Amino acid sequence: MKSKFKPILISMVVLSVIAYLIYTGLRDTMTYYLTVSEVLAQTAENQDQTLRVGGNVAPGSVRWDPKNLILIFVIQDENAGITINYRGVVPDSFKPGREVVVEGTYTGNGTFNATTIMPKCASKYA
Repeated sequence: MKSKFKPILISMVVLSVIAYLIYTGLRDTMTYYLTVSEVLAQTAENQDQTLRVGGNVAPGSVRWDPKNLILIFVIQDENAGITINYRGVVPDSFKPGREVVVEGTYTGNGTFNATTIMPKCASKYA
């Protein structure tokens, strides 16, 4: 009886470990973000907290200083817009009109200091 139970127990442990690894891997890669309107509606709660905000890059709003690696642009949703200040290398797929998710802190006054820019993939890659 013991010899039949041992392989089943080992299989259950291995499957449990694999399931846990899959769960933690998926949990860490899921990106939850707020909309621009949600951030602006919760200004006091969100100040100085690290947030992710998603929206479309407003056409004509992009200002890039390649010497100092400073990028300023506006992301917007259907109701509002927020100015993004970012310093660093700009992803190749970043373009006006494209949807992006930025990570950083909301400083109030409609300004967001981003530490990361994550452009969403174009539909041709889906």
